[in-house]
Order: sequence, then C-alpha cells, then structure tokens
Amino acid sequence: MTYLRLDTGEVYAVPAQDVPGLHNEFDKWNRLMHEQLLANEVLALADERLLLIASAKAQAPMSIMQDIEKDARQAQRFAIEWRENATEATRKEMQVLDKLGSTGKTLIEMMPLMDKAGDKPYKAEAGKDNGEWKRKGLDLSKKWEVKGAAGIKSRFEQEARYRGLGPLRYVNSDTLKTKNWPKFKDKKAAGVKWADVYKPDASGKRKVDRSKLKHYLGEQVMAAKLSSSDFVKLEVSNVGTLGPEALEKWNANLQASGEGKLVWGDTQLGDVDFSAEAAAMRYYSGGSLSGELAPLKGNVNIKAEGGVEVAFAEGKVGGNLYLPSKEGVMLYYLDLEQITDLAKGKSADTGKYDLGAIRLACSAELKGVVGVSLAGEVSIGVEMKDLETADVDGKTKSGKMPRLKGSRKKAKRSNAVDVTGQADDWKNTAGVAAEVNFFAGAKGGLGIKGAVEWRNPHNKDKKFEIFASIAPELQGMVGIAGEAKLNIEYVDGIFRITAHAGICFGLGAEGTVTLAVGAKQLASFVYWMYYNLLNAGFRSLAFIADEAFEALKYLGYLLVVEGCEVSAYFGRQLDSVQTSLSKTVEQLDAKLRKEAETLALAQRILADPTRVRFTTPESKGMLIYQLTRFGAVSWALDGGGLGSNYLPTQRKAVLTVLRQAHIGNDLKNVIQHIGPEGARASLQSNLGELKRFFAAEGPRGFDVPGTRTQYQDDFQNMVRSSFDSHFIAMGPAGRVDMLAMNGDFERWYEAVLPTLMEEPVRGQAALASSDPGYTLLRDGTQQDHPLFASTTGGFYSNVG
Repeated sequence: MTYLRLDTGEVYAVPAQDVPGLHNEFDKWNRLMHEQLLANEVLALADERLLLIASAKAQAPMSIMQDIEKDARQAQRFAIEWRENATEATRKEMQVLDKLGSTGKTLIEMMPLMDKAGDKPYKAEAGKDNGEWKRKGLDLSKKWEVKGAAGIKSRFEQEARYRGLGPLRYVNSDTLKTKNWPKFKDKKAAGVKWADVYKPDASGKRKVDRSKLKHYLGEQVMAAKLSSSDFVKLEVSNVGTLGPEALEKWNANLQASGEGKLVWGDTQLGDVDFSAEAAAMRYYSGGSLSGELAPLKGNVNIKAEGGVEVAFAEGKVGGNLYLPSKEGVMLYYLDLEQITDLAKGKSADTGKYDLGAIRLACSAELKGVVGVSLAGEVSIGVEMKDLETADVDGKTKSGKMPRLKGSRKKAKRSNAVDVTGQADDWKNTAGVAAEVNFFAGAKGGLGIKGAVEWRNPHNKDKKFEIFASIAPELQGMVGIAGEAKLNIEYVDGIFRITAHAGICFGLGAEGTVTLAVGAKQLASFVYWMYYNLLNAGFRSLAFIADEAFEALKYLGYLLVVEGCEVSAYFGRQLDSVQTSLSKTVEQLDAKLRKEAETLALAQRILADPTRVRFTTPESKGMLIYQLTRFGAVSWALDGGGLGSNYLPTQRKAVLTVLRQAHIGNDLKNVIQHIGPEGARASLQSNLGELKRFFAAEGPRGFDVPGTRTQYQDDFQNMVRSSFDSHFIAMGPAGRVDMLAMNGDFERWYEAVLPTLMEEPVRGQAALASSDPGYTLLRDGTQQDHPLFASTTGGFYSNVG
C-alpha cells in the first residue's frame, strides 16, 4: 500500500508483509484517542444526568427515586475513574515520543492512497442508532447499573463502538525511520512538485491545490511501481486519498463544534497547517476517528466544556470553554469552629456554608506546542506574565496577566471547594503524573480572555451570569497569602479578585487567576456578594479585604440615598479624593441634616425597598441612623401628627429597612450596625435607641397623656393584654408592625425575631420578612435548591 506523509509530502510504499504491522500501530493510536474522547463524552453525559435529576427535584422533591439518584452518582464516580485511566493510558504511550518540535520521535500524520482497483473514497456514516445511546442515558426512569470503571467502559464501548481506521492515521516517526520503506517525492523531473500542491495563496494562507494533488500522487506512485516488483500491482488510475474531503476540502474554513455539527465557511479559506504541532492538535481532537473529523465529544483532555470548535486544517481548538466543568464548582466556607474541628481530626459539616456555584467562561485558541501541552497534560497551570494590557476600565496598564500552561500535576475532580484552604480538598490532590517529553517546550503560556460567572438564584432557570472578567494583576494588589484560596480587594476604584487556579480550573491546577469587576458587571457583583454574606449567615468572611468591604458598604448606602444605578459609582476611589466614596458619604451626611432630605430618603425607601434588601447590614445600619434623626421641622413636614401618628413616614421606613433582613442573624447585625459609618455597637444599646425613637410622640419631648413616654409601662401592658402574642407574631406583617408604630418597638422585635429563619434556603431569592412568600418559604421544607447545595442530595455533593 502507499501512504501520503502530510508534513513532508512524501509518498511511502509499504510492502504487503509490513502492512498488518503498520495497521496495528495506526489502530493502537486510534483506539487510545477513541477511548479518551468516549470517556470524556460519557462523563459529560453522567454530569448532565445529575443536572436533570437536580432540576426535577427542585420542582418536585419526591419525583426522583432514591435508587436512581444513587445509581447516577455512582456512575459519575466511575466515569471520572475511567477518564483518569484513559488519560494515563494515552500518556503512557506518549512517553516514547520526544519533545514536540525537536528532531526526535514524534507523531506523523499519514493518509492511505487508493492504489488498487475497487478502492473507494472513505465516507463516514452515522452509527445505526445515531446517538440514541445518549438519549437513553438521560432516561431518568432507568438505572445505568454499571460496576466500576471497567463496567462503565465496557457498557459504553458497546454503545458507541470503535469504527476502525479512517483516512487520517498516526504513526511514531521512529517506525518510518527503522523500517526504511521506500519513499517518493518530486520524482518526475518535469512533473508536479509538492511545493506546487501545498503553497500559500494570494492572502498568504496555505492550501492544497486539488487538481495538482492527484497528478502529484500519480507521479509518485508510478515511481514506486518502477522501483520494485513489490509495487507492480499499484494502479495509477486509482490514485487519490481514501478520504478526499479530509484533505482537499481542508482549504475551506472547516470547523467542528463541540456538538459535532460541521460548519463550512462560505468565503474565507482556512490556513492548512501540516506542522507537527498541528498534527498533534488534530490527534487530540479526534481527527483520526472519522473522515469528517470526530469533534471534541465533551471536553478533550483539558476537561473543558462549552461551545468548542476545532479548525481542523489549522490544527487548532478554540471557542468558549467552561472550567472546571460546565456546571462549575460550589464554593463553601469554613468558620473558626469548623477549622478547629478539622485541625483536631474531627469531621466538619462543610455543606453548612455553601456560598454558591461559580465557573470560569473563557476563550482560548489551543494551537502549537502550548495548545498540545494543554490538551495532553493532566492539569492546567497558570503563570503570570508582565505586559501592557487593557483593564476593565478600558485603560492600558502595566501589570501581569494570567497565562495557561500544561501541568503534570494530576487533576482531582471535585464538585465543591473550600475557599479558606483548610479542608481536605486541597490536600492529597492525586500527586504528579509521569513526565512526558512530548509536551515539553511550551514557552510563555497561552493568553486567555474570559469571565467568572455565578449561578443566580433570581434567574428562573438558575442560569449562570458574569460578575467579573479576567484582568491584570496590578501593583498594590495583595493577592492570596498562606492557605487562603480567594481574596477580594478594592484597588483604584475597582473590585479585584485573586483566585487560586484550583477554583477556576479544578483541583490540581497551580497558580492564580486575577479578575476585575467592570462597570456593567458591578450590579451582578453586588448581588453575588450579598448572597455570599447571606449564605454564610452574615458572618465575617476572611476572603473579603477590609477596603473591599468598606467600598461595598458605601456602595449599598449610596445606591439607596442617591437613587442612582450602581454603575454610576464604577471607578470611584474609596477615600482621599473629593469624588471618593467616603467623601460622598460625608457630604450626604451633612445634606441629610436637613429634615426635608431625611423625609425624602424615607419616601425613597418606601417606594423601592428592594434597593435596600441586597445591601450589607452595615449599609442598612447607616440608613436607619439617618432615618432616626429628626428635629422640630420633621414633625411639620411629615403630617404634623402626634402620638402614634408622629413621624409616620420615617418610622415606616425604619421598619421597612429592618424587614429586609432575611434571617435572624441578619436582623441582629443590622441593629448592631446602626450608626453614621455602620460601625458595630452593642445590640442592647442600639435596641434602646430604637425603642426611644418609636416611643417619641411629638416634637421637643411632647407628651400625649395616657399614651407613651410618661405612661410607657401602662401603655405597653395595655397593648400586650389586648392581643394574643403568638397570633400577632404569626399574623400579617402589617399587624405586627403596628406594635412599633404604636410605640412598642421592643415588643415588635420580640415578635419578629422568632419568625425569621435561622439559615437561608439556598437557591431561593431573598425576600423581605413582610412578604407573604417569605412565610411560605419559612413554613415549607426549607430544602436548599439542589443546584445550590453540596450536602447529600445536592447537585454538588461529593463525587468520592
């Protein structure tokens, strides 16, 4: 048989007795990648199956049988193990190869020629079931019932059978060297040269001249016939590649999407690259598995998913990748008590403070040595490179940008990751894989563009949305230190995030990724931060730097007081300059000393309480401080009422702010932080201030006889004896609020606090405690949405 070697244009004539051995080597490399990509595809299917289960349980908790879910989780674990085994098998064979780009042993692309009567061009055909095995795999009424990695491999290799050799085949260059088979190139003096077949066009893009290719191949095969009796049966009239579409149509801008759909460019021509690097990328993209090119089938070796595309002729992979997986990773937080327990060897309830899921959505072009290293290594590393680059504010700045590189450190699949770095997630991350020289030589890493997304509970379908973009690490940033894996700072008027690569790319990844919050992302970031605080029970979060929290506090306050969109504050310094956040707060404090301004603030809060809800307890405390300041003019501006009708708008506004507290600890935090700067104070002291504010019944200490103040105790006893306290507490919010409006704030607090949930229901949008929906949520099962939980039954529960 004769074969065209693509990188050199040589035609090899292989004697009949050597053909079976050569085909065995072709088959070995082919089967390795078939198993690797199939394992990826099955793992993606197992993930999708669990996603469907989580979505179904969110609608009807009892709709999925427990044995079905248990089977699905077990199958995911086996799929992970199978993929790891397949990756190791491929790497083991790669160990015989030398550094890519060197003159040593490498993978060579070959194409068999039609060289005898009866040969026909290769035509890839869809399997008989046309992907039916995937549809069956997502049937939630049936179990997979696989046992171990070997069991899941056996089942799906039967479902998606290996279909043999296609027109593109791979062989170790050492095989060609040691066998020393006859090879032919440019053999006819006045004939077609390889340089005429494969050459750049007017635009500089290399392409294959279809008409000259057939003449060139015919001339080389004729030379082979004349060289030895071994090849006398070769028929020049049949010469062509077995799969002409796989070579001649490479000129077109042929791409295969992650879904396996072929897309042909109408006008632009592709750049046909026959280099060793492009060949290696085609191999890792499944190029040898089909004449039309097997697509990525899930996520290749870099464990990425998304709208991935393969530019086959150019040997590159690009598109939008979701890392560490399509559904991201759950971040959870450990408090001091949990960390102490772990240090003592005790177990900790790591699902208690699930903060929410995030994922990195990025675009990268995997091409050349770096691309092959990323595709073939078992994990991803990140290195920082000094350069001038555009920041999220559009300005070009000197900084360091994260760049991807391959890593030998074995990746560890995890659905949930501890941001404090104290849990076992970050320990024993599966060690280091055997070194493979083939992947060496990647210099400088690969630049990436992208953003980090969070799963938003306000979205009906619980979809991800962007809250920060990959951005440079600038001078002045502290980054992460010690065992911490996440840090949020406020530098030059922008929220900046430093995340350990293990969060973004999966445990085992090394380095850090720097991100920044742009103007259009600021609103989403504020929501994300609120839910981090809420899901942690409004405990202090170590990964938020003091300056960042100060900025967040001021932002929440200013959003309400000034009524602007959050993007209006993008780029504002924290302090020092006149337009800084702190200076603006000082100016507003002076402005709000005017009674009319305080009344206007109260009216603004009553008109749009949701602006208050998603702010920090400190921001709410600052608002209440302003609302509880009043003078003689306040009485006249706010209706001139006395007793229970004194300052009704400001008092209603205070209650409205307090009603935005979603859990008990939230309400306590808000009251503790009442003050001009939201500083923490005594809960009892501030409760006393609120009691006095609501007990006031007229200007300058005016006293209505028989009501509050002088007769405060008699009045409170009268109110309390007139109503059933349990009825009041569990009744409509308006009835409860009348307790405070009638002067008894202490009783309001005692009635409301027990009705608040102790923990949030993760995955549900936060509601005011006065909302009827809050009562339904509180009195329901209080079950976290499966897509927001890593506890048993949650989508992000442990895969181990």
